Amino acid sequence: MPEPLTREDFLPHVHTIFRVDAPVALELELAEIRDLSNAQLEQFSLLFTGPASPWLEQGTYALLHQEKEISLFLVPLGPENGRMVYEAAFTRFASGTETRVVG
Repeated sequence: MPEPLTREDFLPHVHTIFRVDAPVALELELAEIRDLSNAQLEQFSLLFTGPASPWLEQGTYALLHQEKEISLFLVPLGPENGRMVYEAAFTRFASGTETRVVG
């Protein structure tokens, strides 16, 4: 996947499996993409689900998907419907947005 990653990069992969090999081998499903963007910020989050146990602590993990590897910072949100939910959040200034330093 190209850098910087966008919401559109992940759209074709909703409901597909991403594999984590370390510290334990797990399969995570990209269950949902939430878009919270506005005029100034591009904001979206990826919601993954995996087994309730074992589960991953908050941290950066290498995820393998269709023979490509991507590193994402995952935060466990807690169990839901017998599965652990994880979030990877992305926030950056929208293209064309000026930034000014005041001071």
